[in-house]
Amino acid sequence: MLGSVRAALPRMIPRTLPASSRSILTKSERWTPASIRDAQNLIQGPNALELPKVLPHIEAAWPKLSREEQYSVYKQLEEVQRKNWKELTRDEMRGAYYVAYGEHGPRKNLSPPGTGMKVFLGTVLGVSLGLTIFFSIRSIARAPPKTMTREYQEQMTARAKENNLNPMYGVSSEGYKGKGHVTV
Repeated sequence: MLGSVRAALPRMIPRTLPASSRSILTKSERWTPASIRDAQNLIQGPNALELPKVLPHIEAAWPKLSREEQYSVYKQLEEVQRKNWKELTRDEMRGAYYVAYGEHGPRKNLSPPGTGMKVFLGTVLGVSLGLTIFFSIRSIARAPPKTMTREYQEQMTARAKENNLNPMYGVSSEGYKGKGHVTV
């Protein structure tokens, strides 16, 4: 019995990637083995992508490149970085930094411009709607009970003094300077 449960357990638990390997890349942005194979032709073949033509405007060119071209630029920059870093050109350093840390892939901005204003306006709308509902319900509510009026509470304080209620610390005590039962 226990053996059959253990055998069935791995099939019942969904297999998910560990949190460290998850990313927000879409399928079209991932480098697959097929795209890597195709990129090898771009690195070594007659249609090889020339790095000096791509690097001066890498920020603008990167999103427009295909996955294979992106992989070929990545590999070429990887080879360039094996040299002495003092020999690298400014464009090669910028390109290497952008490919490693630029706003693409998992580091791309997920919220488009103007999202902050939409959130702010939505919050203002929600709060104003809530206040409108609160005050409209409040306007049709019954009047507060007579015990909540100032006159009634002053009468309660006077009655407490007459009956000598709480003579140690309360309204009837010597030198009392509080409001008594008045809360309004």
